[in-house]
Amino acid sequence: MGAWRYFVVHVVYLKDFSEIEPLVGPHRSFLDGCVTEGSLLFSGPLVPRTGGLLFMRGKDRGEIETRLSGDPYATAGVARHDILEFQPVKACPEFSGLLGGG
Repeated sequence: MGAWRYFVVHVVYLKDFSEIEPLVGPHRSFLDGCVTEGSLLFSGPLVPRTGGLLFMRGKDRGEIETRLSGDPYATAGVARHDILEFQPVKACPEFSGLLGGG
C-alpha cells in the first residue's frame, strides 16, 4: 500500500445508552476486525459515555466510510461517525513508527 492517510472518527451516540448497550459487544467485535485488517490503530469510549473515538488509517476517506458503514452502531442507526482527516507529524517514541507513511 502507498502512503497511509489518517483519520480521527468521533462516534456520536444518537440514542440513549440503554439502546446502545446491547450493541457494545458486536461493535467491539467489528472493531477487532478493523484491527486485524490494519485500519484501526486505537479506539475507546468517551468519558462521560456519549460516544467514542477511533484513530484509523486507510488509502482514502472513502475506504474509511465504507468500512464504518458495517459498524453495528451505524447499521442500527444508534450512532453516527464524524470523520476528520489529519496529517500526523509528531509522535511519542512508542508511536513514531506510524509516521513512516506505511
